[in-house]
Amino acid sequence: MRGAYVQWSTHALPQDVDAHPLVFLDRDGVLNLGRQGYVNSPEELELLPGAAVGVGALRRAGYLICVVTNQSAISRGKWDHHRLTEIHTTLLDALKFNDPDASIDLIITCPHKYEDGCQCRKPMPGMLLLGRSLLRDTATPSLEHGSHIHEIPHFDVDWWGEKPVAAHPLDAMVGDRRSDMGAGWSQGLRLFRVNQYRGLTDAVERILDESDIGDRFQP
Repeated sequence: MRGAYVQWSTHALPQDVDAHPLVFLDRDGVLNLGRQGYVNSPEELELLPGAAVGVGALRRAGYLICVVTNQSAISRGKWDHHRLTEIHTTLLDALKFNDPDASIDLIITCPHKYEDGCQCRKPMPGMLLLGRSLLRDTATPSLEHGSHIHEIPHFDVDWWGEKPVAAHPLDAMVGDRRSDMGAGWSQGLRLFRVNQYRGLTDAVERILDESDIGDRFQP
């Protein structure tokens, strides 16, 4: 298949979306415990300690929140987008159960393998570009909840050039891998690399500190 899967949340976006900073979160190793061989079912999803409180803190601070995750199990035929939706619905429910404010605006998933050469698999920035467009374009039909496939436009990254300037100075990327940092760097975001067993709790206070420019990263 072409494109990325987008799963909208069920709450309305704020009216002045452009004024709100946007944080992109990797999934495995940031919100939930990663597993060798993928998180293959809702039953295998295990929230990292403090993940829900961290998401809630970002929400209370006014951040838009978009999860961007590589899940090549789909293109490898291990399971399909229906299973993906079940896993992500479980994730959303678990976050809200642990902190009522811990709502995610949307989840974008790249289903491709590295060798597919797609534009959405991190470190390529396709999912970040799509998320920014969907969340900050007030004409977007944000009430179309559920999972949808969106095409990812071609985007050239100058990995040898200077780090670009972000659309909002507080926009951020949180991840546990270099591929996450690369995707965020290509869009000029503040970068926060976390330990895969501690996840988001490593970064929340830093993200909320407006003077913290994030981690250094060299592509």
